[in-house]
Amino acid sequence: MRPNTVIMPRELTAENGAKCLLSGEFSVGHFIECGYCDEGDAKIDPDGDYEECELCEGQGEVHIEIPIDWPTIKAIYAMAVKHLAK
Repeated sequence: MRPNTVIMPRELTAENGAKCLLSGEFSVGHFIECGYCDEGDAKIDPDGDYEECELCEGQGEVHIEIPIDWPTIKAIYAMAVKHLAK
């Protein structure tokens, strides 16, 4: 059986490879209003045909992923180390 602990550095740094490893790996999903259409309302093309927004597919909002910045990742890790270190 493998132990449930591992040896980890006390801090995340570029020198120990953590910044390269973790940067861009975490994000938070967020919905924003579609800037391409009128809040999801369909467009009518010159021929009178219904045309759904290509970006939001008629939903009026677009889901984007916002990356967690490096200082926030370091702060979360530091809090975990502080409370889990023996």
